Formats: sequence, C-alpha cells, structure tokens
Amino acid sequence: MRGPHRRGPLLKEVTMMYALWAAVVVLAVLCVLNVVLALGIIRRLREHAERISELYERPDGPSPSVRPGETVAEFEAGAELPERTLVGFFSPSCAPCKALAPKFAELAATMPREQVVAVISALPDEADEMRALLGPVARVVADGPGGGPLAGAFKVTAFPQVFLVDGSRTVLAAGHDLDGVLAAAHG
Repeated sequence: MRGPHRRGPLLKEVTMMYALWAAVVVLAVLCVLNVVLALGIIRRLREHAERISELYERPDGPSPSVRPGETVAEFEAGAELPERTLVGFFSPSCAPCKALAPKFAELAATMPREQVVAVISALPDEADEMRALLGPVARVVADGPGGGPLAGAFKVTAFPQVFLVDGSRTVLAAGHDLDGVLAAAHG
C-alpha cells in the first residue's frame, strides 16, 4: 500500500516542477521581449533626437523666420529697436530655451539694456522664472503663447530664436544659438 500513496505526492511534485519551469520560461520570454522593445524605443528616440538636431544645424533653421538682410515688419509692442539690438525669443516650456536663456543674459549684461529685447512667449504666470533671469539685463516683452506682434514681425514659429537687428530694422544675423548669431555678426 505504500507504493500507490507515495506516487500521488511524487506526481504532485513533478507536476509542480513542470509548472515552475513553465513559469520561468514564460518570465524569461517576457524579459527578453521587454529588453528588445526597450532597445527599439531607445533607437527611435536617438533617431528622433538626430532629426531634431539636423533641423537646428541647417543654416536656415527649422522655421521660416526673418533672414539676415531682410527687414523686420512694422510692429507695436512697446519695444522700439534702437541702433544695433539683440532680440531673443524664448518659451519657458522649451528645453533649448531654458539652456540658452542664461547665456543670452550673460551676453546681454555686456550691452546697454536698451539694446537688448527678450520676448517671452507664454502665459504671464509661466514666464516668471525667465522674466526674473532676463529682466535685469534686457527689456522683457511678454507675448502670449500663440505669439504676439514681435513674433509676427520676426516670423518666429520655433524657439529659441536670436536676432541682431540694426536701427533700420534690418536683420544682421539670425539663428537658434548665440554662437551662430555672433559669428554671422562679426563675419
């Protein structure tokens, strides 16, 4: 009688062992699938980042803004453009804008305040941090999130944008970073 009773627990152990092996195999397959999908997502993100970088590396930039040599359209925004003026367009929700704003403020600190205009495209409560950074060194103009008179005059559709403009509103240099604008202005 010992034989049949012993077989039942042994059969349960073997069945349990097969179930555990099956669970381990399913879990391993899911882990491999997770790694493959994560690698695919990482690859797509890199491709996306490269495409965005290519837009900013193009000499004409990603947006059809006013180009060097063109004249900025008339506008009314309380920001006259005397002599040579540095004009920067920023949005607080834009990561490149957040990176460029301190460099812009550093450059603006070397210029007379009336020759620097910082245009912040955002709702008033969203612009506080950027206004605090740029306000001491530039005349800050608040445009709404959809753009305002200055953004329309400069044909700005992407941020950040930096322009160097002379007193007759002719664009001397334009770009998405200060290095490009300064190089074009001195070159």
